[in-house]
Amino acid sequence: MSHQINLSTEELGEAKEIVDIALSEAEEKLPMEQEVVVELGWTENDFTIEEMNGASGLAKYPNTISLDFNTSAENWRKSLRASALHEHAHTWDYEQRGQLWEKRWQYILGEALTQHFADQNTEYESPWRSKHSRDEVADYWQQIRDEELDQEHSQEQYDPIFINKGEGEYPNWLGYSLAWQIGEQLLQDYNLEDFPELEKQDVVKAGNKLYSE
Repeated sequence: MSHQINLSTEELGEAKEIVDIALSEAEEKLPMEQEVVVELGWTENDFTIEEMNGASGLAKYPNTISLDFNTSAENWRKSLRASALHEHAHTWDYEQRGQLWEKRWQYILGEALTQHFADQNTEYESPWRSKHSRDEVADYWQQIRDEELDQEHSQEQYDPIFINKGEGEYPNWLGYSLAWQIGEQLLQDYNLEDFPELEKQDVVKAGNKLYSE
């Protein structure tokens, strides 16, 4: 029986170098006391390849970053770098808070932080941040503000406002576009390093400014 190993030594070496450089730069700007543990691996996931330009990531509380990539996507290098920066910002946020997010409004702040940190340190534009326009998000803001912000957040399952591949009431990736736009508004008054200290009222104020005025 024959077999094929998709990940070559050269591909792994290049991916490791991309991640190492990105995380070294991230550590200079958002330094952490804990050592960050990185899990780097190959993926054949069609959604990651086709919709996320060949790379995806997850920050697992308190200090582990999991990154998957596939070199068949044209922009996999830029996507992998952005994913590493994004997930480092999540682990930094965990450390600043001393805990995982408990409420959805905290997760929105966390995603606002990570998306803008990655944007400030790479030329790559993550596809989810611009998936939904300000007007599209505005259609859902009142319901999210009044019914969703205090809902419990769990890392064990997808948040339906952010990832919804079924027939749910929110479009897929809506939360990422919301968090990006909320972050833009908050950056008029705060620095990214301030985001872990912000409260629900800051999210509501920014959202109302964007979508209700």
